[in-house]
Amino acid sequence: MIILQAQNTCSLFANLTFLGLSEYKNEEATFPYWFLQNVSSLESLVVEWSSFKTIFEIEILVSIKICTRLKKLILNHLPKLQHICEEGSQINRVLEVLEYLAILDCPSLTNLLPSSITFSHLTYLEITRCNRVINLITSPTVQSLVKLTVMKVKDCDSLQEIITGKENVDIAFVSLQILILKCLPNLNKFCSTKCFLKFPLLEQVVVSKCPRMKIFSEGNTSTPRLRKVRIEENSEERNWKGNLNDTVKKMFEDKVCIHLHYTFYYLFCLGCKIFKLKNMKF
Repeated sequence: MIILQAQNTCSLFANLTFLGLSEYKNEEATFPYWFLQNVSSLESLVVEWSSFKTIFEIEILVSIKICTRLKKLILNHLPKLQHICEEGSQINRVLEVLEYLAILDCPSLTNLLPSSITFSHLTYLEITRCNRVINLITSPTVQSLVKLTVMKVKDCDSLQEIITGKENVDIAFVSLQILILKCLPNLNKFCSTKCFLKFPLLEQVVVSKCPRMKIFSEGNTSTPRLRKVRIEENSEERNWKGNLNDTVKKMFEDKVCIHLHYTFYYLFCLGCKIFKLKNMKF
């Protein structure tokens, strides 16, 4: 409150590069992002453990000229957050140079960002424990991710696909090197439409605890540098069947076989106990 009520904030915070806002539990409060118009040097913004429902409001963005060019944005443990910004928001001027985006523990969030938002400088994207998100990004958004090198998606219970795209189009992650998909119980495919996915620099893939993921994508996938898929980030166990789709398919089939094996073994042991209880000999 002292910061928000301060006079001459332009001179007071002229050299501010990092701003962290934590433990703001007033549920009626609006995130004070209009403050950003006075901190043109701000590079990192962290908002955590607070009750904000929206970070960037459309109405105020229209009337305020914000010069800040954020490079790093972290939203952590915001249980009431429903939108980072809504469709139609002119937020590109704030996030157009964003390089690092992490959204963690936001269980009420349903959409990552509007499809109109571009991320031409984003290199790192992490989404963790956002349990109402069903589809992560659209194909138009992917086209702007020309510098994205790391993508991590973890512990999102409702997530069904990473990309929502149109049929028979090419989608390229031209700079992506690391892709981690972990603990996504409802993930069916990375992309459920017949798109041609291109990953020219992809070298590390982790697919862990995604029980419904039978194949990687409905369409063809090009990964010229990839030679392994791991089941954990630090595991030495690796799988490869010539291409990404066949590898994920084989991993799924192996898990089904293991599950059946343990099921039959459990039933056999249960049967043995029943026979013993009846004093029957084998």
